[in-house]
Amino acid sequence: MSQIDELHKKIEGLLAERVVDDDIEYFEEYKKITGITDKQIDDFERDFSISLPTDFKAFYKLKDGSGYPLNLLYTSYKDSCIPFTLLSFDDIRDTKKFFCDRDNLMSEYYSDEEISKLDSRIKPYLFNKRWFPFAQVAGGSLYLMLDFDPTEHGTVGQVIFYVHDPDFVYFIAPTFSDLLQDTIQNLEDDWYDECR
Repeated sequence: MSQIDELHKKIEGLLAERVVDDDIEYFEEYKKITGITDKQIDDFERDFSISLPTDFKAFYKLKDGSGYPLNLLYTSYKDSCIPFTLLSFDDIRDTKKFFCDRDNLMSEYYSDEEISKLDSRIKPYLFNKRWFPFAQVAGGSLYLMLDFDPTEHGTVGQVIFYVHDPDFVYFIAPTFSDLLQDTIQNLEDDWYDECR
């Protein structure tokens, strides 16, 4: 069993122990979701001229998103945890049509002092065509994104977080696998009830 298989099974197992109320129905629907094909991945990479991270592709071959509104990812942010719905490949394409479909430098909106608070692994953009949203807070405008345009201190494919109002971008994890491990830790630490 691959590392991604193991991480996926661990997350599913932890959620199965914790889901309550309406989430039980959403979780049952999630279990029916299948993965994407190699062709869908190839088409996506060709259309956007990127090479998706191996771990990201492996996960999506198992599950094409989590289905709305099931929160699959429980992500550490500051001293808390934020739940995210994992977008399907089609939803990623649709979201990309209006979110991060252009480049906007932070300097157009923020002072040098404000920009200095940006993590050194992220280029000073508020929106960047090389950022790909793949998870969203249900009903909100907060996104987890793959960053294909990091600084020399970052890693291609690192996970960053767009926060709305006030708009800013934060570093979350060096890889998608690290993001999944963070979810497991947060679920094991009983953040589910706090986050849902």
